[in-house]
Amino acid sequence: MQVILTKDVDTLGSHGDVIEVADGYYRNYLGPKQLAVTATKGSLSDLQRRIDRIRAKAEKKHQDDLAKAEKVTSLGTITLEANAGEGGKLYGTITTKELSKVLQDKTGLEIERRNVNLDHPINKVGEYTLYIKFSPKVSAQVKLQVKAIKAKHEAFALEDAFAGEESLDKQ
Repeated sequence: MQVILTKDVDTLGSHGDVIEVADGYYRNYLGPKQLAVTATKGSLSDLQRRIDRIRAKAEKKHQDDLAKAEKVTSLGTITLEANAGEGGKLYGTITTKELSKVLQDKTGLEIERRNVNLDHPINKVGEYTLYIKFSPKVSAQVKLQVKAIKAKHEAFALEDAFAGEESLDKQ
């Protein structure tokens, strides 16, 4: 007897598979547990319509993801400024949450932080590559340039230090 599985069954197959089983197996196990329905002409055409609808939806999502990836790739290089100490070491790490917000501001797209992947943490001044994954088949790359800015209190502290030395020289 031919049946269509309505749920995944470990020993038989996955949802939507059309398989051949014994009549008693369907009558006593698959049917009562609603794991399968008999494969009639109507149920097979219904299955085909559902498959076509799922494929159309998946194709539309794939095209949308490709458009998003193209928009992100067209950014080229993104420049970010952060407070850094000597040797170019940042005072904090730039997180994927901050990066997703920057990408959203630049592109206008919804980019979740879990979709932004890094090779290693961004905790120094330099150039990094960001990988943005929209789906298992579609991803994009964008370069990130991290530049250092000095904190205002450091600049004032240096000016005060030099001003103090000048007053000592005059005495």
